Amino acid sequence: MADEPLLGPLSSVCGGAGLGTRPDVPCTPPEDVHRRLRGLGRVRAVVVGSALATADADGSALPPELHCVVTAAQRARGAARLLAGQRGGALVCVVLVRDDATSPDRIVCEALSGFVRSAAAELSHYGVSVQGVIVGAGHARQADRADGPPPVSTAARLVRMLTARPDPAPTGQVYLVTGRELSRVAAPTVDRGLLRTDRRPSAAQVTDALGRGFGRAGDTQPPQEQGAAGGMAGRVAIVTGGGGGIGRAVATGLAAEGAAVVVADLGCDPDGRGRNPSLAEDTAHAITRRGGRAVAVCADVSRPDECSDLVARAVGAFGRIDALCHAAGVVRQALVHEATDEDWDAVLGVHVAGTGHLVEACLGPMLSHGHGRIVLFSSRSVAGSPGLSTYSTAKGAVLAFGRSLAAQVAGSGVCVNVVLPSGRTRASLPDAPSARRRRIELLRARHHRIADPVAYRNSPEQDPENNVAVIGWLCGDQAGAVNGQVFGTGGWQVDLYRPGAVARSLPLPRRLTPEDLRVLSA
Repeated sequence: MADEPLLGPLSSVCGGAGLGTRPDVPCTPPEDVHRRLRGLGRVRAVVVGSALATADADGSALPPELHCVVTAAQRARGAARLLAGQRGGALVCVVLVRDDATSPDRIVCEALSGFVRSAAAELSHYGVSVQGVIVGAGHARQADRADGPPPVSTAARLVRMLTARPDPAPTGQVYLVTGRELSRVAAPTVDRGLLRTDRRPSAAQVTDALGRGFGRAGDTQPPQEQGAAGGMAGRVAIVTGGGGGIGRAVATGLAAEGAAVVVADLGCDPDGRGRNPSLAEDTAHAITRRGGRAVAVCADVSRPDECSDLVARAVGAFGRIDALCHAAGVVRQALVHEATDEDWDAVLGVHVAGTGHLVEACLGPMLSHGHGRIVLFSSRSVAGSPGLSTYSTAKGAVLAFGRSLAAQVAGSGVCVNVVLPSGRTRASLPDAPSARRRRIELLRARHHRIADPVAYRNSPEQDPENNVAVIGWLCGDQAGAVNGQVFGTGGWQVDLYRPGAVARSLPLPRRLTPEDLRVLSA
């Protein structure tokens, strides 16, 4: 199930291996895939693919590369249902993009990695392996090359090996194929620990630990504009998702450091449905009762007009914008084969489109002032978590977007960093969890080796306040010019993360062999 120019090469190579291919369903709707495949009997492997030129992105605020990933993920829905039902098989997701989109830190790579690793985390319990392949399209339409096979042909041979028996590679791997090399992408991992404590990290501990870790690479803002010792006195911060969970903790924490806070929250339920201004208002009232300055805005960040209005109200109330913390989130917990198009739209709308809308609205005032701090919220789920395939795809895209934006604004006085927080949120504390939700939580607890999910969720380590000191440091003056970094926050520790990077690579051109794949996957 793929688009041209993927369909022909994949069908040819897999058919030549005697796999009994069915290349006749390139445009089959995801909801029909399970029915079409079920008539084949037991299926050894399913390959789904999407090409950038044919991924439908009309009228969307999402990057076209992300549409390519989502199209492949949605095509995997019926295949995942079939393979899980038969308790075995291989699922390979292939995306064909431009060569310049195949860097490990680009959106297509981080987003597909998030999807593949989460899908693998849940489907491994059903005996199903999941792999991802990203193909650079620089030479995709050439039938032959004097110096070796084009990337699509190499990718087709790779797919053939990934669907062989026994599985030649661990599940949850993502590979990059370009005209120059074949690489395996590593999941985001901890590069080094910055702070370990036996209780909630304090602002002083974070300032000392992160200050030693990064030094004070002088900020570009004018000296007279520096805040007071806390780093936020006189500053203005927008905090989305400020009506509850980690967002509320950040909003009240920044206010306690002297910032004027614009508390933005749609007031929806954990699934992103509904609208209730009282949540943002309650946080703002809590701040003003303690002598702080705050205003509440009920805003849907997936809408560009409401993001523009949010920024306008912030400037109108306090005259400027110094920091943006995008903590708003929607979590649609569902297994891969259960996630609907509406689930995908809701999650991507808040996390990815919302990030773009907010940054576009805030960046102008920040750049004109020569100072700004943007903290984007990704998630540890990008390394793989059952039931969160839509969420981890979106958060992978946010991670890549944040690092790309940081490179674009470097030296302007605006700094962009990404956090991978943890803590109790509205999404993790439903009033009446459904049977499906309980099933997914048990699967996730098993995958992450959590003996008692309820006790874990209610533990002091999951207090959302544990994230505040690091985020406050990133928003304030003490962070200096720290830019483009990824921090793990939450619990009683702070980590510096290394985002997805090439773990191992093989030079091309060469005729790919099973031994090459074993070396690459080691």
